[in-house]
This record gives sequence, C-alpha cells and structure tokens, in this order.
Amino acid sequence: MKKKIIKLKKTSFNDLNKEWVSWLNNRNTNKHSEKKNKKHTLKSQKEYLIDVLQDQTKIHFMIILNKKKIGTMLVSKISKKNRHCEISYMIGLKENWNKGIGFEAIKLVKKFILMKIKLNKIYAGIRSDNIGSKKILIKNKFKLEAKLKDYIYEKNVFYDRYIYSFIKK
Repeated sequence: MKKKIIKLKKTSFNDLNKEWVSWLNNRNTNKHSEKKNKKHTLKSQKEYLIDVLQDQTKIHFMIILNKKKIGTMLVSKISKKNRHCEISYMIGLKENWNKGIGFEAIKLVKKFILMKIKLNKIYAGIRSDNIGSKKILIKNKFKLEAKLKDYIYEKNVFYDRYIYSFIKK
C-alpha cells in the first residue's frame, strides 16, 4: 500500500484549472457550502484568486496528495491584532473522502498558523449536518464554541451553524 504524503502548497495562478472549477460546481462536494449556490467558471475563479492573493487577511492553499492537487484550504479573517483566524476547506473528489486527508490537512494548516503566523486561536464554521467536518475538527482538538440556531435556511429546512475553535495553550 502506497504511503499517503499530504502537503499544503500556497495557491498561485498556475493552480487554476478546470478540475478545481469542477469541484466547486459539484453539488455533492459542496453540499454543506454556500459555494453550491453559484455557477463557477475559470473566469470567476481567476477573479476570486486575484482578490484572495491581494488580501493580507487571507492565505489560500492547495491540498496535495502524493503530488496531485485534491482540494483547497483557506485561512481567512487573519487578525494579527487579536491573534485569530478562520479556516475553511474542501476535498474535491468523493474518492478522497473518509481517508484522513482532511484531518491531516487541518493538522498541517494548524501548525502553519500557530508557528508561522503566530496566532492564538483558529476557528471554523460548519453547518450542523456536516458530520465529516465535525469529526475532523474534533479529532484536531477543536472544541464546539457556539451554536447559532436556525442560521441557514435551505429548501424549507433550517440548519444550525456550529463554530469550532482551537485555542493554543
């Protein structure tokens, strides 16, 4: 069995491709995300990437598995004054789900945030029915900090938004 080598690579315009756009347009991949409510194109992703790369409060990474791009990780709302940030992530293809990749990617970005940016708190917001994200955040020692009741309304159903956070001890 081949060993999984998972890395994070800062995103550049060279990473922009049809595969990334296809992940964004995949309703199953983005079932728990607002991304599903928009049609994504190479042009819209280029505009998004221009904004992200110019924004000092954001760092975008590609998640790499054995030298292949398989997902994305965004560090956003970076506040050096208050020493916290938010993370969001996506594993592009279902074939890579439930294999520990999300866990390892969060572990890597957590180390980067704590050691390189030197922040104290990392948080992530998830929809209450996103069991996979809940599990990998808890496994990475994130704690449930807040429940925002009936925060998301979709297809005649209300969902809570959970905020998980990790605070450096």
